Amino acid sequence: MLPIVTAEIVLRPANDDDLDALFEVQAAQDTSWWGSPDGDVSDVQAELDRVRRATGSLEAGSRVVESRDGQTASIAGFAALVGHGQSNLAIDTSVPDADVARRLLVEWLVDSGATGIDAPAHDGDLLGLLADAGYRPTRSSFELERQADVTDLGATVWPSGIAPAPFGPGDDEEVHGLIYSVWTDVDGHTDRPIDEWRSLFVDDASFVADLALVARRNGGHGPVAGVAMCRTFAGGIGWVNQLAVGYPDRGVGLGRALLVESFQRLSALGVE
Repeated sequence: MLPIVTAEIVLRPANDDDLDALFEVQAAQDTSWWGSPDGDVSDVQAELDRVRRATGSLEAGSRVVESRDGQTASIAGFAALVGHGQSNLAIDTSVPDADVARRLLVEWLVDSGATGIDAPAHDGDLLGLLADAGYRPTRSSFELERQADVTDLGATVWPSGIAPAPFGPGDDEEVHGLIYSVWTDVDGHTDRPIDEWRSLFVDDASFVADLALVARRNGGHGPVAGVAMCRTFAGGIGWVNQLAVGYPDRGVGLGRALLVESFQRLSALGVE
């Protein structure tokens, strides 16, 4: 009779050598939730960078659950603190240790002071575990998608007196100020410091100046009235990261103009 071998379950900080394995876990979760991966390895690397900025190190801000069986080891899940109480939790539910990994990581997030964990409405097991840990639903968010063919939208129509202007090296403070003067009035959005915002949206390798839409008063030469920060993901996905219109310039169609122009510029790049 062969001996029964029990795998050892280890909770440890993530490291850069885990990158590919972390992506596999994230991709497995995305596929179980949405049918396909939502991002690539570069997005996981960007998340590890966020952890370092938020907590100082991967030691302080991340954990993986590793299953060790003899000479082999595999990662079943990971959790990360990404700043402002927000966190990410990813589990490969197809592995035998998925339930253990999920419980250990949720416990670590609680002990680490994570105040927010995102979970899809259809993952009842995760929602139940979070409820048992003391988390309560506070808001719902939705990812809205549309077809990449934007011919149905027509040309961008800018409100009278407002026009797009290039995003320049000295615009980041004014753009950041406009965004967070209105975003922090929406539940779930915190006042992200400019250095952190800059590292996420401007200094990131994915940044393309032409996808940072800035609308200014006085025909494009005055103060910023609205902003749309866009990007692309590997795999040909276009994304509108942030959309903000200042209170004095609402109700005149500026939000729609920014969205239409964003879609047109993304579509011109051939993304979905």
